[in-house]
Amino acid sequence: LENNYTYAGKSFHTLRITGASLGGGLAIITGAQTRANAVGISGLNGGLSRHTFDPPVTEEALNTRVFNVIPDRDIISRIGDRSRLFQEIQCRAPMNSLLGCHSMWRSVCELAYTCGTGDRPVLCRCVKDFGYPEPIQNGTRTFAEACAEQE
Repeated sequence: LENNYTYAGKSFHTLRITGASLGGGLAIITGAQTRANAVGISGLNGGLSRHTFDPPVTEEALNTRVFNVIPDRDIISRIGDRSRLFQEIQCRAPMNSLLGCHSMWRSVCELAYTCGTGDRPVLCRCVKDFGYPEPIQNGTRTFAEACAEQE
């Protein structure tokens, strides 16, 4: 499938595969099989199981085509050997929360908080659901007003 992807009768030159949790693991496998770029959030790693798939998954494809975001204390994304392209991120979930670090939304909020959002607004759920600080106001509306408009 070298730069020739077809879906619903339309051709595409670029294909990117994404997923979280089990979907992240499937994105990793599919990306390696098709040689399409793939990003998983808390995805199962494909290093140990790569010999069991058909079409086969090569170590080279895992190391060059797939990227996995691995939160601290996320037990699911630590299953299997990781490939070379990964990023560990902090998890601010309570220490007694077994699966608190396996939340796709918590990971998205951590990435936004750590890396910034550019010109995009901070997700209200990051503050409301996960306790991230409200952003500094830089316009005429407060953060609470902006979030109320989203609901």
